[in-house]
Amino acid sequence: MSKREKIDSVVGKTIDVATTKEGMGTIGGAAVGGWLGSSMGIAALGTAVAGTLPVAVVGGVVGFLAVKAFKGKKKKKDQDQETD
Repeated sequence: MSKREKIDSVVGKTIDVATTKEGMGTIGGAAVGGWLGSSMGIAALGTAVAGTLPVAVVGGVVGFLAVKAFKGKKKKKDQDQETD
């Protein structure tokens, strides 16, 4: 496999994952988290860091988990309707 084919396969896999519901939730959550975090800083033990990246990571995790929760809730509701 050539270097070009490896890059194309990695890019293709990344796009496939990003276009799922979970991927969209993660990207959206990270964007909102980054936007909110850009106006704050995190300081502890005499050091400080811009809050953009840490809050973006938390936002991405929250977005991912929210999509998983709603997806699971809908799946359970559909299963309950099938058994009735």
